[in-house]
Amino acid sequence: MIIDSHTHTFPEKIASGVLEHLEMKAESRSYTKGTDKALAESMKEAGIDCSVLLPVMTGVNQVEKLNDIAISKNESFDKTGLFSLGGMHPDYEDYKKELSRIKSRGITGIKLHPAYQNVDLDDIRFLRIIERAAELDLAVVIHAGLDIGIMHHNFSSVEQICTVMKEIAPEKFVLAHLGGWKGWDEVEKTLAGENVYLDTAFVLGSYEPPEGIFVPDEKRKMLGDEQFVRIVNKHGADKILFATDSPWSSQKDTLTRVKALITDENDLSEILGKNAEKLFNIA
Repeated sequence: MIIDSHTHTFPEKIASGVLEHLEMKAESRSYTKGTDKALAESMKEAGIDCSVLLPVMTGVNQVEKLNDIAISKNESFDKTGLFSLGGMHPDYEDYKKELSRIKSRGITGIKLHPAYQNVDLDDIRFLRIIERAAELDLAVVIHAGLDIGIMHHNFSSVEQICTVMKEIAPEKFVLAHLGGWKGWDEVEKTLAGENVYLDTAFVLGSYEPPEGIFVPDEKRKMLGDEQFVRIVNKHGADKILFATDSPWSSQKDTLTRVKALITDENDLSEILGKNAEKLFNIA
């Protein structure tokens, strides 16, 4: 089973507006229309069996609603191939109760996005959420490194990630964007080989701006192939998750590129599905 461990969709009524706003903010194009239906079509074209949805909660009023949607989506997993994690907001007061609730309803992990939630990762509000999630054996996926649309401050730097690892040491800690977007030199030096998972979402090559927007080639560059392979080899294939950040990357193109770069069949099998299947308990 090929699993894309990092994707996003939006309700059909608001998807086009959300994508347009985010494209302008990030100066990066989307590759689907951002709906469940569009993601399913992308998966079919790419040959991907399962996409893991990562809801981002930008307000406390969204927590229960989006977690309920995640629970509902998982009830249709056999038909859709869409498997959703839950989420949490750092200002949600009754986080312990809500995390226990979603755990009891079959949710196996949560997504945290420090940049979109405007709180540093090493803030006590995040630390206590991550600690409680670890107690419940929930995976925690964080946006790691800079955010393409919020470049003025790094809310989840390598230093902050190391604080979480030192103070809590969660066993199921997933660092999106191969440990830290635009911070891969520090990731290679400090995080590669540590007891964390790294996903491959939105890291390879360069990103494409929306039509009519000019972004210099140098700014658009992301992680080079050679450094990607070095980080994977140093970290170990058993802790790497294939991911695209769809709709912000092409699932088909990303899968093709990862297959070309990871030449060991056993390593590729772990990266493309086995690791995520075990980590998120995807049946």
